[in-house]
Amino acid sequence: MTPQVPVPRPSYSQARERLVKAIPSKIICLFACGGRDCQYEGPACWSTSQQAIKGVFSSWVTDDIIALARPSTYLIKRYCIIDQFKQLNIKSIINMQLPGEHAHCGPPLDPGSGFTYSPQIFMDSQIYFYNFGMSDFGVSSLEGMLDAVKVLAFSVQEGKVAVHCHAGLGRTGVLIACYLVYTCRISASEAVHYVRIKRPRSIQTRSQINLVFDFARLVGPQLAQYPCLNMRHGSSFSLRQYLLRQALLLHGDEARTLKHTPKILHVLCSMLIALTQGAPSLPEVQRELEKRLKILTLKKAVKVTLLKRNLPALKERRGSCRAYSCESWDEPFGFLERKRDVLLNKRSYSDSDLSKITITEDFMFSCYSPKSGGHHKLSNGEIGPLKDQRIPTESQKIPHTPMADQCNETSIPNPTSTPHTQHETVNKKTKCTTKKPQAYLKYSSNIELRLDYHTSVQSSLSRAVAEAMAQQRLPLDTVLRKAAVLQEELNLSECGWATLVMETDPDVLSTLLWIWLEKLKDPVLNKEDIERLTSTWPVQNPLISLQKYQRHTICCLLDCVGHVAVQCPQFEHAILQRLIRALTRRPPEEIERNNILSRVLRATMREQYLHNHYPNTTTPSKC
Repeated sequence: MTPQVPVPRPSYSQARERLVKAIPSKIICLFACGGRDCQYEGPACWSTSQQAIKGVFSSWVTDDIIALARPSTYLIKRYCIIDQFKQLNIKSIINMQLPGEHAHCGPPLDPGSGFTYSPQIFMDSQIYFYNFGMSDFGVSSLEGMLDAVKVLAFSVQEGKVAVHCHAGLGRTGVLIACYLVYTCRISASEAVHYVRIKRPRSIQTRSQINLVFDFARLVGPQLAQYPCLNMRHGSSFSLRQYLLRQALLLHGDEARTLKHTPKILHVLCSMLIALTQGAPSLPEVQRELEKRLKILTLKKAVKVTLLKRNLPALKERRGSCRAYSCESWDEPFGFLERKRDVLLNKRSYSDSDLSKITITEDFMFSCYSPKSGGHHKLSNGEIGPLKDQRIPTESQKIPHTPMADQCNETSIPNPTSTPHTQHETVNKKTKCTTKKPQAYLKYSSNIELRLDYHTSVQSSLSRAVAEAMAQQRLPLDTVLRKAAVLQEELNLSECGWATLVMETDPDVLSTLLWIWLEKLKDPVLNKEDIERLTSTWPVQNPLISLQKYQRHTICCLLDCVGHVAVQCPQFEHAILQRLIRALTRRPPEEIERNNILSRVLRATMREQYLHNHYPNTTTPSKC
């Protein structure tokens, strides 16, 4: 077992922290910082290597995040900092200061903003500006830090980000360390040590270090997607509790779209619909794979940096994207290592596309690079385009038959053959055509052949999805093992969503869907909910009587069932019965006797499907 990373110590003693809080800010500026000649207000005291942005005390902490001292209007104009930002693809700047602080350091403050510059300078140049004020040498609330981290995570997806406070050390380091915990699921100790290596003297006080640890304790329980008794924070949760957790973690369009719908259900239903329709891979697939690559790259950088300083870094098993030191932040190191070995010994990806995305560390970082423009190395050393392995190529879509091979071989004459040979070839071609068995369908072109094959494949996929969702009995052991592995990946791994979106087995996806609903602390529909649904139908839309999060969750599930039932209507009743069983936790016999709920959900499902595909013919359901 790898020794635990030592707990970081504060840069300031307790006496110094008390002294800083007791002395007026003006005195601190004049005597501690240097007043107008403050060392953090210009490049005079810093070497070239300490100026990643020329003219400002700055350092790259990750490939996408730079920590810097606060710039001023004078420095921005003198050293063309806006142009430097554009050259470095810095698209956002995050200010961790409160307006009016350190007013006696460096040049006068801008009267309009209370900072040393006007935020409009950056916004006029299409550089986004955010302000999350924290007191100097102090901390913010956990909710405020979580908001700042989510904005930082969103900004990194758009481009590189600059973060600053006064010196770019204390509050700036806290934000970046919390971002590493949030993104890579590394421990608080690893995050603080890494930031300090990249930006010496960062995260200065005890309260700032404690905030990083408290943030890790806050985020840790929210990341679990499935209840797991092996985890300290793996107790079961209700639908409402899950949505409250989800609201803490999601941001941007995803947070708005999934405000009342669990992300895990939305992703699983979208994947089942895509399989049913034979549609190409979802946008989530490419997005999650790109996110996975960035996370693994950043995590490798953290590991290498810590090892260079002889700190015990996170050790990973080959081919795994989990780390021993990032399972939980307030308990002994390796808490889950014993439990994990049970599942790892049973892991098998041979029957699933999971084997195609189990990328070893050497392959990930030597054979694939973001600079390659979406290409990867093949076994012969050539570069080929990166393709979604879930989608068959055109050559794989054309059926292979001996008769087709024989016709193709005999219909193309050899240029070097004699006239007699060519004449025999023509005769063979005629024989091949005339003796074709009637069992083979005739096609006028390759396009017609491919369309027919695509239709048959889509039909078989739709049937497989319908059979998987309608399954009333316990799934096979192999399916349960795969589902257990995916649940563990989603709970513990920062790459769990990328692993999930590459799964193509409808049995596994359906099992994950029903398990999540059945493992909730309380059923989605209790006895009172069922009575309200059945008593108001068909006079009014019964979903109006439910809570908003219940309506959106049920509508998401009915949308999936509706798409499957259109392709395979013979399975509609069985799928609805399985859905009712998962939503209500009632025995199958009682569900069969009380068919009013089934009729309510069937009517709602059809109305919703018709409205989505023929909006002018029906009124929208209240979801």
